[in-house]
Amino acid sequence: MLRAVLRRFAADPGDPLLRLHKLKGDLAEYWAFSVDDDLRVLFRWEGDEAFLVNLGSHDEVY
Repeated sequence: MLRAVLRRFAADPGDPLLRLHKLKGDLAEYWAFSVDDDLRVLFRWEGDEAFLVNLGSHDEVY
């Protein structure tokens, strides 16, 4: 499942199924998207490139 979601993100980061969102507060420089109901991918943009920072459950990542 993770591999398929990462492929989806690479093809179209704005795909609504990813539930992409910008974070706030201490994590304001990061973005996240969902793999499933609980698993999140945390990343940051540098220009047009996304650098994955963390992968884990909602509580682990935030």
